[in-house]
Amino acid sequence: MQFLSQRFSRFSSALARALQLVVLTVALALSFGGCDSTGTNDTRDRNDPEVTVPAPVDGFASQAAAIVVDGNDRDWSNLSTRYNDTNDGDGKIGIQKLWMAHTDQHLFLRLTFDRRIDLLENNNLTLYLDTDNNPNTGTSSLGLGAELEWTFGQRTGRLRGQEISHDDIGVSSLPTVRANAFEIALDRSADSVFSGDSLRVGLSTNGDRLPDEDGGLGYVFSDTDAVADAPSLDASPASGVRVLSYNVLGGSIFEPDVQPNFRRILDAIGPDILGLQEVPQSASQTEQVATNELGIPAAWDWDKTDTNTDLVLGSRYPIQDRHIIPGTENTSSAAFLLDTQDALGDKLIVVLMHPPCCNGEGGPNELSRDEKRQLVVDGVAAFLGDVKQGNGPFGVQSGTPMTVIGDMNFVGDPQQPRTLRTGEIVNTGRFGPSASPDWNGSPLLDTNPQQVAAPFHTTWTYSESSFSPGRLDYIYMTDSVLKASHEFVLNTQRLSDATLTENGLQRNDTVVASDHLPLVVDLTLR
Repeated sequence: MQFLSQRFSRFSSALARALQLVVLTVALALSFGGCDSTGTNDTRDRNDPEVTVPAPVDGFASQAAAIVVDGNDRDWSNLSTRYNDTNDGDGKIGIQKLWMAHTDQHLFLRLTFDRRIDLLENNNLTLYLDTDNNPNTGTSSLGLGAELEWTFGQRTGRLRGQEISHDDIGVSSLPTVRANAFEIALDRSADSVFSGDSLRVGLSTNGDRLPDEDGGLGYVFSDTDAVADAPSLDASPASGVRVLSYNVLGGSIFEPDVQPNFRRILDAIGPDILGLQEVPQSASQTEQVATNELGIPAAWDWDKTDTNTDLVLGSRYPIQDRHIIPGTENTSSAAFLLDTQDALGDKLIVVLMHPPCCNGEGGPNELSRDEKRQLVVDGVAAFLGDVKQGNGPFGVQSGTPMTVIGDMNFVGDPQQPRTLRTGEIVNTGRFGPSASPDWNGSPLLDTNPQQVAAPFHTTWTYSESSFSPGRLDYIYMTDSVLKASHEFVLNTQRLSDATLTENGLQRNDTVVASDHLPLVVDLTLR
């Protein structure tokens, strides 16, 4: 009898859910006239013709949209909020708004808070997903039966009682620096998580919860062909120069087992300028390996900054001069003047950087990691200001193109990327006053490339780390005189079999080569 009762209970629950979905589908069709984008609790003007805010059916909503996780809200501007909760937080972290969207591949969330937070550290923000819409299964939290719990600030989670990592559920988020708004993606191909076509979601911090009511927020995955545009892996352009910034993980280009992976990557990209980070070896040693093992032409020019850095620049074009840019005691940057006249129509200044990584408060007489990074970016901002004002070391003409590349390790204070982009120097007593870095008085352009064949702008990924994929690598440029004709991040795991074969790549090439991904921008003169 107990067995029959359980079978009947499960059958009734399944039938109820099926009827609920039928009602939902009909109601959505009536609400949209065929559109599959819905929401609730939106505070925007209901007369805005670009915003549709139908009421959710039985607490459910659905919103298919081609989201790209790039750290800004452009993709979300015409989508309706799923929940608005701006009036509480009890003096602690307050969750303000939630947006939800999906494609066939991903569930996307956008969250805003009442203060800046570091999403991956020093908080107990927890996501609860009731993936079978059954409050009687999973862990009882917020009136949900949550199969999945993920605590962002602790970078840990549980799925049906078992500990999991970010890699198990495909979590990615941006920005990587502190902010009050974040984009989050979860991989729907994780079948052990997303086994059905509907779910309920809830969130909590130690001072707030969303929604305020028990039971969470319902969401339905509609069928959709929504897919975000993504850059292609194009051959090196016939005009202009292709710049590649690449952190090579402690000089792994010198490891024989890894060199075939690097060679395939470099052959597929075809760079003209190669800015390397984490190279403990000399420029001449790097040149020897690049020529003999990695397929780089012997005619390339190579240079390294000094013994206090791990930066090496390789260039198809002559390196005419080099200047060391002071930062911290143990971390400097370097500027190189390249003769790119034939390819670009002008000379090119390349600034190569690798500020200190990670977060840390420092000791009693030691600077924090944020403070050390700020010194490094202040030094580069001061250099760019000097060049612009005619006081730089190279004696270049006004309007000479400049680009700043490297593994920036921006994981804490958002002031650091702001300083590089705008020239807003913090340590003015040491580096002088702030100065806008571009020739026309504007900020630099943060190119922010997207991955080939994927809706992500993340540039670092390591499945064995507790930290989920983030954006650590940057290419800035003086866009008053330069334009990016093409740009991309290469992650071979995201490519189709046909694209891999066409470009002579293997699926695990970028995974084996480094924890950072190659960052590519094609520069041409305006």
